[in-house]
Amino acid sequence: MAYNRKQRLNDNIKAIETAFILDREQRTPTARERLLLERYCGFGGLKCILNPARELADAVHWAKSDLELFAPTVELHRLI
Repeated sequence: MAYNRKQRLNDNIKAIETAFILDREQRTPTARERLLLERYCGFGGLKCILNPARELADAVHWAKSDLELFAPTVELHRLI
């Protein structure tokens, strides 16, 4: 299976969201939440997350090959 950067980024975002919820609620994860957490894979192949991503105007500085990851990266930046 090929490395799907968009799917990996979305999986990481869901895992981080879940971790924040669990921390805020001071509880252990449910079985479904554990599955979301297990899908976290790090950001090694996703260097685009280091690009500016505060507003749509930032997209002009991104490589064309990374533009599909702009919206999820904005979401990630807002989350963390």
